[in-house]
Amino acid sequence: MTVLEVQNLNARIGSFMLEDISFTVDSGETFVIVGENGAGKTKLLDAISGFLPILSGKILLEEKDITNSPPQERGMGYIFQNLALFPHLTVRENILFGARLKRMKNIDGSFDEIVDFFKIRHLLNRKPLSLSGGEKQKVALARTLILKPKFILFDEPTSALSPAEKLRVDSEIKKTLEKFHLSAIFVSHNMEEAYFFGGRVGVMQNGKLIQIGTPEEIKYNPANELVALTFGEINLFDCIVKKSNYGVSIADCYGFEITFLGEYEIGSKVKLAVRPEDIVISLKQDKTSARNILFGKIKEIANRGALLKIVVDCGKEISAYISKQSFEELELKRGKVVSLRFKITAPHVLPKE
Repeated sequence: MTVLEVQNLNARIGSFMLEDISFTVDSGETFVIVGENGAGKTKLLDAISGFLPILSGKILLEEKDITNSPPQERGMGYIFQNLALFPHLTVRENILFGARLKRMKNIDGSFDEIVDFFKIRHLLNRKPLSLSGGEKQKVALARTLILKPKFILFDEPTSALSPAEKLRVDSEIKKTLEKFHLSAIFVSHNMEEAYFFGGRVGVMQNGKLIQIGTPEEIKYNPANELVALTFGEINLFDCIVKKSNYGVSIADCYGFEITFLGEYEIGSKVKLAVRPEDIVISLKQDKTSARNILFGKIKEIANRGALLKIVVDCGKEISAYISKQSFEELELKRGKVVSLRFKITAPHVLPKE
């Protein structure tokens, strides 16, 4: 069942435009919107919530047209990036602020349920400045939930948190949405959060929603180069097709060949994308099931936490990721000759701009 439907939304703020944005969010779904700073993610939330007037289009919540409804009558909760807690009020007063403003009655039961769910009863008489980042997030969620929203908008709610706090808060948000049977839009620039919430992702660029799909669909079939880069580092190759038949093509790329899936016109230009995690580093030169084998010297080694990034000069610099254990076993170092191997399923053809 569709809970939220946005149809051909257009809005302007200054010289910036949100253009022809359409998507739906189903019951129980957390739709994650990602994009670089300035892509228009927050402006989109402001338009959906009623804080930014739209020029044209429709917004339907549970099939009701709320396009021209004021923010307080849309039935939506909005968790702002800065949380917008009142510093002079206690936690209890912050949670009850909106409910008292709306003169909601018989909320004691809801208040107790929410406070106990978040385990924040011991914080009720404290003020926001004395709380940790994770505690503030819980208070902001509690303040929103007591208003019984039909839908929640999250504007990068974990951007200011440490990695450990970010993980805890994401888990808290996911449990909260499941517990109260809510659907949501979650804005982020972090693809790990898109994977964590596990639903569909929308990628925004310059005020437009460029692509919608699961994280895996978008990662391996990006609409353009910028979308591909949203999912982290990528190797890009400008190539010319040399051979193509039986669903497989071979292209000349910087003096070496890459074999990939799909049939393309001989002589046509293609841009291929290969993820560093899809490339295997080896010292061997024997035969393998991988159709693509390139040779080069290690130029750079960079620590990426659980993995190491190895940059190999094959006539073009190519990045690959390797585990620390494999790195030590292979005794890799700068200047060492290695082979880079990847299957024909690894390269993906980017659509022409």
